[in-house]
Amino acid sequence: MSIVFIKTILSMALLLLAGAVLWKRAFFLKIFAGKNVPIALTVGWVLFRLVPFIAVYLLAGFAPTSDVFGFWDEGSKASMGQVVYRDFWSPYSPLYAYYLGLWLKFWYDPRMIVLAMTVMDALALWVSWHLYRAKLSDSNFLFKALLYYLLPGSLVLCVVGAQEDVWMWLFVIVAFLFRQRTGRVEVYAFLLALGLLLTKAILVLILVPLFIIEKEKLRFVLTMALVGAVSLAVLYPLVGWEFTQPLDEAKVLRAPNLLSVLNPWFFNKIGVGEKFWNWIGLLISVGVGSWMAWRLRSTDIPTLISRTWVVLYATMMVVQQSAYSNYIFLFLIPLVFYVVDWRDKKQVGYLLLFNILCVVEASYWWRLGMPKYLTPADIWASSSSVLDYVIQVVIVVLTGYFVWLAATKKVVSE
Repeated sequence: MSIVFIKTILSMALLLLAGAVLWKRAFFLKIFAGKNVPIALTVGWVLFRLVPFIAVYLLAGFAPTSDVFGFWDEGSKASMGQVVYRDFWSPYSPLYAYYLGLWLKFWYDPRMIVLAMTVMDALALWVSWHLYRAKLSDSNFLFKALLYYLLPGSLVLCVVGAQEDVWMWLFVIVAFLFRQRTGRVEVYAFLLALGLLLTKAILVLILVPLFIIEKEKLRFVLTMALVGAVSLAVLYPLVGWEFTQPLDEAKVLRAPNLLSVLNPWFFNKIGVGEKFWNWIGLLISVGVGSWMAWRLRSTDIPTLISRTWVVLYATMMVVQQSAYSNYIFLFLIPLVFYVVDWRDKKQVGYLLLFNILCVVEASYWWRLGMPKYLTPADIWASSSSVLDYVIQVVIVVLTGYFVWLAATKKVVSE
């Protein structure tokens, strides 16, 4: 349980620091006024990503854990020229392993994968500034960036967990920014398709709402279809139908989600693990995301993409049976910068609690043996299972709260 203990202590320390920053909000806003945003974000990356990386992996000598093992297996084999899906298994899109392999050309070590994740996180923040700069003052953006850097859901999941989910936000925002700059739907659609090829299959979920609000639908679809056809023409001769390996992830039962929470109260009679729940989860998450995008179709891009993104992917986190709490990293940026009102103590308190629970729960659940609660008696079997189940319930409830917040409440940009 050492990693659970470390994550808990680190998360609590980070929340205390975040609380101190919030307490001195006026001071930090004054400090950030007139500062060069890219330079400030770089300094933030050094202080809150590079320094922790050096402290954990170089000075303390800890070895990367968790998903890094899988990323290392993929990236190292890809760097040696092996073929994804044929020579090694991968739950990710076809170019993901090769992108990691490029980083390993500079330093052939699992720690390089962690460092790469911190750089991608920094890039996601940088492009977010370009997205939000018309809505947020530079000082307010930097204040929220500082809070983002300190939140356990970003720092711990990035530096300790080496999660890649923020990449999807990065690629979609880059595509939007190029669309704004060039006006070319073909460039926009190509970058979205490239993002899908470089990350994971769940990025396809946001493409449905984006298609619904797209005015130039034919060119959008044709570009995406062309990229898909070329990809299939390359992959199929090499690996056959093995390129569908990422779809197997939907069969993996994880927690917390609505099914894991409800299952014991129905005495395992709701068909947990069955494929029809995957389709129901997809329909719900894509449905609410599409509804949100259509509802906001006449608003500005930052509002449209931020609120749609949070509604879609936060919903997915609790309705998809293969989702787990680390997915907070997928929608944390728009949640922090554009949904939560940092002057509202209730919203802030819920967000801080949400962060620490999401960071700790995945490791705790996994080290308990990934329990599946079949009856209420399974919950009360031990104090450990009671704690795990209570954490699951709170995460599901808080996720629902933030979906509701993004969908219905007025967004406070300043």
